[in-house]
Amino acid sequence: MDPRTIFLTACNEIANKLDGFKVLEKGQRIKKTALDKDIYFEIYFQSSFRNDSSSIQILPHSNIYSKSLKKWQIELTKNEYSQGFIFGNQIGYLTPYSNWKEWNLAGLSFEKSVFEITESIEKHILPIFEIFNSKESAVAFLKNNGTKFNPWSKHSLLPLDFLLCFSEKETAEVFLNHFIDHCPYKGKIFKLYEQLETEKNINLNDSEFYGADKIKLAFINGLRIK
Repeated sequence: MDPRTIFLTACNEIANKLDGFKVLEKGQRIKKTALDKDIYFEIYFQSSFRNDSSSIQILPHSNIYSKSLKKWQIELTKNEYSQGFIFGNQIGYLTPYSNWKEWNLAGLSFEKSVFEITESIEKHILPIFEIFNSKESAVAFLKNNGTKFNPWSKHSLLPLDFLLCFSEKETAEVFLNHFIDHCPYKGKIFKLYEQLETEKNINLNDSEFYGADKIKLAFINGLRIK
């Protein structure tokens, strides 16, 4: 088989081992809807442009979206390309690998890689999806833990939009300050907040540093930082 066929065969084998996922894009993307019917989960299998018969790399990513959050984001940011994205990452960062992870599907590596990817998704990604099966459980978790879904996930501001849209202002504020407490660049955040006090037109689609767009979002929604 050619590299593309082998790659898609692996995607579909993994999908078949996971319950409740709908296969899209010939298996390269699989999707599952949460119990509340608004949130949905996707696993996307990225391939490498370097793939050949001796090296067929597969890079799985997991993402969580909300259809109603998408509408909220578009209305607030005026960005028509908003997707309702809540949280996601390359699964290597959310598993004991704790890093960007690629698997090789060529030759004898195929079965081992399919097994390892499936096992990583079942053990470490599906429990994160489970938290978001209802907005109430997701809000409660994020308020108490931030994005430390397991020992390997990092603190992230990605779900701030979700909290601003679906929870109380005080909850989003707790989440924001929890992130800042663990942030290595908190000085940049404090400085940006000071600058925003004097700005009349705040561009929510522009980031001076990673996560600056989320800090601006927090500011215009009146969140206070310690």
